[in-house]
This record gives sequence, C-alpha cells and structure tokens, in this order.
Amino acid sequence: MQKFPGLKKRKRQQRLECREMNRRRFLKQTASVAALLSPLGLSTGCGSGGGSSSSSLVPAPNSPAPSGFSGEVLILGAGAAGMSAGHLLAQQGVPFRILEATAQPGGRMRHNTTFTDFPVSLGAEWLHVSRSELDRIVNDESVNVDIETRGYETSDSYGFFDGDLSLESLGSFGDLKFIASSWMDFFERFVLPNVSSQVTFNTPITRIDYSGDRPFAEDAAGNRWEADRIIVTVPLAVLQNGDVTFSPALPANRQSVIADALVWGGFKAFFEFSEAFYPTFLDFSDSDTNAGQRTYYDAGYGQSTNSNLLGLFAVGRQAEPYQARTGDAQRDYILAELDEVFDGVPSASYQRHLVQDWSAEPFARGAYLADVAGLSISRELAGSLNDRLYFAGEAYTQENDWGSVHNAARAARDAVSEILESA
Repeated sequence: MQKFPGLKKRKRQQRLECREMNRRRFLKQTASVAALLSPLGLSTGCGSGGGSSSSSLVPAPNSPAPSGFSGEVLILGAGAAGMSAGHLLAQQGVPFRILEATAQPGGRMRHNTTFTDFPVSLGAEWLHVSRSELDRIVNDESVNVDIETRGYETSDSYGFFDGDLSLESLGSFGDLKFIASSWMDFFERFVLPNVSSQVTFNTPITRIDYSGDRPFAEDAAGNRWEADRIIVTVPLAVLQNGDVTFSPALPANRQSVIADALVWGGFKAFFEFSEAFYPTFLDFSDSDTNAGQRTYYDAGYGQSTNSNLLGLFAVGRQAEPYQARTGDAQRDYILAELDEVFDGVPSASYQRHLVQDWSAEPFARGAYLADVAGLSISRELAGSLNDRLYFAGEAYTQENDWGSVHNAARAARDAVSEILESA
C-alpha cells in the first residue's frame, strides 16, 4: 500500500514548497518536529535532492555481469522491490530465483481491473516523483515507457470538514495519477516479463540461514533454497510478527529497530455513486496526525469513465474504525460519515463498493513504515549482513525517503549494485 497525497491543505502547501526545491513530495519530520507528517521526505527542512543516496543505475542492459560477482541470487518476495531486483539482475545475466508467498506478483501494488472501466489501485496508486523514475526502473533506453500519467490542476476542488464543509481550490500539487493503468500495470508490462519465468509462487519463507558461504532459505513446506546471495524484500510488518527467523539471529540493533519501528496499518475503500457530489480531495481535522492519516479522494480523476468513484485512504489509528467493522456495518459506517458532510446525498446515490484491508493480509500485515519514523530507521534496516544477506523494499532504503513504490525500486537498485560490486 502506497502513501496518499490528500492531507490538510495548510500542511500540504508547506511540504510542496519544499518539494519545489528538492523534487521530493513532502517534508519528513523527526520526533522533535513531528507536528507535521508526510508521505515522503527528509528529517528536517527541505534537505537535498530526491535521488538515491547510495548508487546510480546499474550497467547498461545486456552488458556482461561484472567480474566481481559470478553467483546466484535468491529474492524473497515478488513485490516492487523483488521484481525490480530480478529485472536488474536479468539485464546483467546474473541467475536468480524469486520466491513469492502468495499466488500472484505485485505485493502492495495490487489492483482490481473488473470493478469499473479503469484499474482501481487497491494499494500503491500515485507517482510521487518525476516520470523519469519509470524509465529508471525499466533501465533500458530502447524501451518506450508509454504509460500515461496526469497531474492535478490548481483549480481542482479541495474540501475540508470540521463540523462544516469548506471548499476552495487545490492550488499547486505535484503528485501524478496513472491514467487507464496503475503501478501494477506498469510492472506487468515493463518489469514482470523479464522475471516471470523465475518466480515460484505460493512459497512463504519461514527461515533464513546466512551463516555459511552459501546462504539458504526454508519455505513453509520444508523446502530448502540455496544461493550465493539473498535479497529479503518481505514487508517489515512480517518480520515484526516473527514470521521469518534468521540464523544467526539478526544483530541486536537490527532486532531492536525492527521491533520498535512503527508500521501503520492500512485500509482503502472505493464507493461508486450515481452522481459526483464530492471534491477532488476531502480532508478532516484528523487527516494528518502523528498517529495516522485519512482522506477521501476522487478515484476516477483524469480517467475516461462514466463511473463516479470516491476513494477512501486511511492508515494508522485513523484506519482502525473502518477495520473494526465488516460487511454492511462497514459500508454503513462510511456512508454515515459521508452523509454528515454531504447532507445525505451519499446514501441516496450509493451503488456499490470495494474494500482492501492491508492489515488483514497475512503476507503484508499493514501498509508501510510510518511517516513519523526516525530518519535512521530505514537505513539501519537496509544494511546488508555478512556480504550474503541484503534487504530491499519501501522500508529498507539507503536514502532519506521511504514508504512508496519508487523507494522500493531504488532500494532494489542499491542492493543489486552492492551485489554486483561484491567479490
């Protein structure tokens, strides 16, 4: 599940001013300045640019593998980081295998292509950085990445409800929407074809042994998978839950960071109505707090569609009221919340809905590393161990940036680059 842009406008504008300076979307706050939250950014101030802090692109496609490494790589997880790592390794001719716990690739990029006439992103939804990041993930100048994206207009409507609804123009806003596609669609078209033959599905890993020269992983069925290097891309919440054990045990400081890191639970819902009564974004007094975030947004924005689809995004504590209910009770709770804002129009025009609770997914167990996490957490989580075990994903980054698809892909690039350079 990826972070969402809809926050209280005053705070949003402060962060966008930083983004104009450094190509980052928001300002990441440390505990000492945690009054503001953001889906991307730095510890304090606007900081430096938005690129990866530790490595550039790996060598050009179809070039021979660097002489420093000639072995096999095992990748755990076929989400954004796992697929990106496999894609880069394939381009270098390095043999690899991806083990995926579920029956499908994508992880928290899951989308639904049957609910309406455009892909509905159940997890990751927005591109928080420049479109050039798509080319960087593909890493092949001969490929035309013909994915359509669209930015928001300054004149788009922004609503804020705090007992009364106030409406104004959105103003400057930098995130991009995928049009007639999604993050998952992008990976299916440009990354997955290069790795699909090497993915083994329905293979959850329960143990990793990196004590010997050739580390290995054991799956839930007791099978042993050996390689020369292992890249772990499973969600941080899965490690927190103890679903995977390590031998030897992870260093004490790594264990402490894993245990203490705040991973927000995540919930998304999509409600179809017979009329579009809502603004582009709708925020509340609790849309942006240290405990979590929530917002409603026009999920059909920019799409060629006749569907009036309103999305709900909630993480952390703000997700809990929705997650505590199921079925009709959950639907009615959300409609009642909207009815208070829009004078009963939502219930009168309701047609159907779709929900995704990421906290209930056994191989995700939540959304992403919280925006209020300390600056050093993701870097500590990203560090390799014994030149055999590597970590990549939205929570395991070497830069001042975490929690989104492009971060996961950058972390994979860092891990692959480090492996290619190893002896």
